[in-house]
Amino acid sequence: MDSILDYFISLQESEPAELPERAIERWNKRADFWEDARKKKEKGDERVISAINYLDSKGLLEKNYDVADIGCGPGRFAAAFAKYVHKVVGLDISDKMVKHGMEHIQNEGLNNAILYTCNFQTLDIDKSRYKHAFDLVFSSMTPAIHNMDGLIKSMEMSRAWCCNITHLDRRNSLREQILQEVFDKQTAPQWNGRWFFSLFNILFLLGYNPETSYEKLHRETWVTPDEHYIDFLMEHMLPSEEHTQENANKIMQWIQSHLNKDGQIKEITDSTYGRILWDVRNKTVRPDYRTVINDSMAK
Repeated sequence: MDSILDYFISLQESEPAELPERAIERWNKRADFWEDARKKKEKGDERVISAINYLDSKGLLEKNYDVADIGCGPGRFAAAFAKYVHKVVGLDISDKMVKHGMEHIQNEGLNNAILYTCNFQTLDIDKSRYKHAFDLVFSSMTPAIHNMDGLIKSMEMSRAWCCNITHLDRRNSLREQILQEVFDKQTAPQWNGRWFFSLFNILFLLGYNPETSYEKLHRETWVTPDEHYIDFLMEHMLPSEEHTQENANKIMQWIQSHLNKDGQIKEITDSTYGRILWDVRNKTVRPDYRTVINDSMAK
């Protein structure tokens, strides 16, 4: 490996990128579940509120700001940002996510936010006139920037700030119980903080000054299970080769035996998120620390 920077880049890119067709299929499938959950108020806005409070405290939601949301999903962040700033552009690979997101934005009476369907990996930011077009480029829980091409492209879209939010760890007691009682499996950590760890180090070694902060969230939600919910559970609990109708039926049978009198089941989730904020205008030259360490040890 040529440098310490190369090590962290390899760590960031250690999982192969998902094929666009597969990604579209997967996120489109999630879109209907998320939209149903939003309408039923089963999916809270804690993360959105937290992000708004954090960015506002940093003075990054000014009335004259233009904001991009990469991997915007169903537009929850985009709609919230639009209530503060001049303009919001959201980008997502899922056409269903964008459709639901635009419906939500229109229902909120917002005319300064728009979402587009696109594959961020192939997006030409020169042709789209997105280069240096935004005061803040925001991304949350998206694989779009989990490679160097996506990361550099997101920074080139900004004329000032970038902010990324990602999972560090998450525990869901309901999923853990189903895995153990239905499939006789122990829960593996859903997130391990690798992307957060590698992104911070990449940015630092590139010469930026990334600022980190952390957020813990506890959620208790009563859910009315349906087919979308069962598919969502299965996707988060089992490897893709085990996403079968037989296993879906097993999960549904277990859940139906644990419903309350109102036909609902309780989910308890504890999550830790990491935020990284950096100014793309503030960059310095840093040494190859491997060389520095070797020189120091030689003395």
